[in-house]
Amino acid sequence: MNRGRGFSVFTLALACSGLVACAEPDPESPVMTIGVAAAPSLSGAFTEMIDLFEDEHPGIRVSLELGRSDTIAEGMPARDDINVFASADEVSMQWLVDEGVAVEPMVFARNHVVVAVPSGNPRQVTGLRDLERPDLRVGLCQLEVPCGRAAESLLAAAGVTPPVVERDAGSRSVAARLADNELDVGIVYRTDVAASHGWVSHAEIDQRDRELAQAAGTTRYTVARIPAAENGSDAEAEREAASDFLALVTSDRGRRALEGAGLAPLPQ
Repeated sequence: MNRGRGFSVFTLALACSGLVACAEPDPESPVMTIGVAAAPSLSGAFTEMIDLFEDEHPGIRVSLELGRSDTIAEGMPARDDINVFASADEVSMQWLVDEGVAVEPMVFARNHVVVAVPSGNPRQVTGLRDLERPDLRVGLCQLEVPCGRAAESLLAAAGVTPPVVERDAGSRSVAARLADNELDVGIVYRTDVAASHGWVSHAEIDQRDRELAQAAGTTRYTVARIPAAENGSDAEAEREAASDFLALVTSDRGRRALEGAGLAPLPQ
């Protein structure tokens, strides 16, 4: 497997940082690396799963790459360094399956968007209807990413049309701007509220708006194995390792990691 392509500085730093356990291997013991690509909103849950996986597979290291699901999917046919792909975009995953790049896809979790505000809710946002206030700086994800589509579905279901919207690349970007008080209110994934360490909070909205967010603003996550990465003398071992990682994702421990990150695991 060629690990030279598809790596970013961020990936390398994440693989051997405090976020992901990366113990120094015995120089005489061969270490195999498998690649996992995932949507950014899966970062917390998958980091925890990688810790568990590496503890139980001392001869295997997991390289985690985070990025937009459609961007990762677009480049996947030309790559051989990703064994497992977890997508927030079901359309992108289905395209990979249709192209024969991904196999055995399964829906394993869902996330939903929420109305989020800076800590303390300084502009007193109390519901989706407040997003129509002309005095508020409203942040949404770009329409082509899953959180943007989820937010649009939620706003359409609520009959709300913000007069002015500032769009960012993804939910994390919107949440970061809320934390810095560059926005007054935004629609982001609840996982990014949970990951903000209190700098961003849920707006206190009524039951109807909460139910709409859970119904209309939901994203489903799919995960699949990528056989092209299984090549060379370690092909069978890589396939087994990828299968073991997939089994962890859908296990009780995987479910707990997903729940801890604010996701809703789905029964298999």
